[in-house]
Amino acid sequence: MLLPRPLVDPDDVFWVFHDPGQALIRADVVAGLGLERHELFENHRNPESIAALAGRFYRGGEKVSALRDTGRRHSVVSAEPGDETLEALRKALHRLLEEERVPPWRIAVLSGVTPTASGVWRHHRFGNAVLCNEALQDDGRSKGLPPEAVPDEPDEVLFESIRRFKGMEREVVILVELPVVGDRLDELLYVGLTRATTELVVIAPPELARRLS
Repeated sequence: MLLPRPLVDPDDVFWVFHDPGQALIRADVVAGLGLERHELFENHRNPESIAALAGRFYRGGEKVSALRDTGRRHSVVSAEPGDETLEALRKALHRLLEEERVPPWRIAVLSGVTPTASGVWRHHRFGNAVLCNEALQDDGRSKGLPPEAVPDEPDEVLFESIRRFKGMEREVVILVELPVVGDRLDELLYVGLTRATTELVVIAPPELARRLS
């Protein structure tokens, strides 16, 4: 078996980058490997308001410091699952697209459930806003296209699940269909909250909305 060069040449360095706060599938194990540790604690993606909210669900080492300030705060909307959530999303998209004139391709609607279980994806249209994702069929099943390869549609808003959107970002993110309990809930919230680079809207069931407010 051929080993990767960093594992053979003693002059090379093998780096392992990991974020325990984003361990969505299973518990993070990198900390137990005995590697020399270098903590990264500067957040260059999220504005201070969003970083502070996400920090409440962070499971890592040192406290992360946000270095950006857009002057805008995140907002939390309390809405029961189902029709109330759909209406809250319609209002949020109307404000962003019609009143604030945010281009659709700068917005992502991220769901806490799988696309096949998402009522938001099945609804598709919210007023003049249309959700799109070329990687998904109408019933939410995957077409096999990885999330990073999904093309932007200039006149439509991207829909994606939080899990599939891990590692990516959008200027404006709207989180919907968030669970109230479950395994890896803190990690799911942390990943979802930290996808926004400018503005974040969280539409959550009342019990979770109280935790986020």
